[in-house]
Amino acid sequence: MKNLFAVAAVILTTNQPIIALAQMELIYVSSEGHQYRFSNNSDGAVLESLYPVARFTGTGAMTQVITGIETLYLGRDCDAFAKVLGSGTWSWANGGFVVELDAGRIGFPRQEIDANNGLRCAM
Repeated sequence: MKNLFAVAAVILTTNQPIIALAQMELIYVSSEGHQYRFSNNSDGAVLESLYPVARFTGTGAMTQVITGIETLYLGRDCDAFAKVLGSGTWSWANGGFVVELDAGRIGFPRQEIDANNGLRCAM
């Protein structure tokens, strides 16, 4: 307890911000309201939904609902892929970024992303 007061006294008297020891997760929110956890790899960025996402697939009487954790792959060369939505592209502008895939479009308004590609993929 004595050490806790000593640490608090040092923080309060130095007027320095408290630095978090653990790295904070970066979470993106789509225009549909789905939350995605961000990670980077050598191929680009990966967005994995925090909660299951429901997507429609098929047409007419063959329409099905596929529900599960969704992973969006945003490539360094502006390519994109999601298992249910297919292949496509992604791009960014000052107002956010968008992923355009075969079966749909997912927008991320007012958010920036680093896909490890030197800010290529501008709209």
